[in-house]
Amino acid sequence: MFRVVKSRWAFGIFGVVAFGMIIFGSGCKDQEVSSVQAKETVSQPVQSSRQIPEQRQPSEASQKLTRAHSTGKYAYVLFYETGNADCEIMTTNLDAFAQKTKKDIEIIKIDRKDPMNRDIVRSMRTQSASVPLTLLTAPSGLIVSALTKVATVEEIEQAFPSPKKEEALKYIQQKKGVILCFCDGDMPSCKEIRGCCSQAESKLAGKAEYISVDMNDPEEAGFIKDLKINPLAAEPITYVLNPQGQVTGKYEGGVQVDDLVAAATRVTRSGFCPPGSGKTCGPTKSNTNQAQKSTP
Repeated sequence: MFRVVKSRWAFGIFGVVAFGMIIFGSGCKDQEVSSVQAKETVSQPVQSSRQIPEQRQPSEASQKLTRAHSTGKYAYVLFYETGNADCEIMTTNLDAFAQKTKKDIEIIKIDRKDPMNRDIVRSMRTQSASVPLTLLTAPSGLIVSALTKVATVEEIEQAFPSPKKEEALKYIQQKKGVILCFCDGDMPSCKEIRGCCSQAESKLAGKAEYISVDMNDPEEAGFIKDLKINPLAAEPITYVLNPQGQVTGKYEGGVQVDDLVAAATRVTRSGFCPPGSGKTCGPTKSNTNQAQKSTP
């Protein structure tokens, strides 16, 4: 079966990628935060009779985030406002999670209204975001998850990326496309479709990376759930993302190598990758147009 699916939704788990890359650029390095502060605080040349103001130091929250990343820690960054009931609940839940988890993480709470936090609020562009807003950042500085409302302890735990999700996010941060093949080794077409994905990766010559995900891997259960993939699917599911983190293709069953190559480098607002032409790899329907008409 070959089915090309229109991805009308914005690929929720990768929506944070674009947000993260806007905020952090290529990794939210210390120099980037400092450069923002320098632009704000370093005065223009003045007469020698006037005193040049000292450059403002990074806020305590900004320094804490930098230290967390430099020591290889993930950080949950909570933006809150005093007196907000939802923010108080989220703070309590984060504290409960910190006591429960065995992961080496950092919890950073930032009062958005505190002038001392102006640097990190501006550099992370959260001035007008709804609160509570909790961002999970990787050691590289990339935002890997965003909790935009009150989350339970379990939801906070689930925000932590699986190994394959983190690998995909890493490649997008490197401005590469990603081909994700979700497959069960017992599926008859699995080996063939994985081969197609590998061929597409070779053709892309470093512009995209192929990641194979075992649908039976318990560590990837959350990733599979995020993508709304049926873990009992009868055929492999292949997703393609362009370097901007946009979904440019979703395929159920057989895939075409040329389609994967085109989708991995396509920039689109809709996230829809139309079917291409070329030799089909893996089981397909004889009438592609019919497959399209049956797409929800």
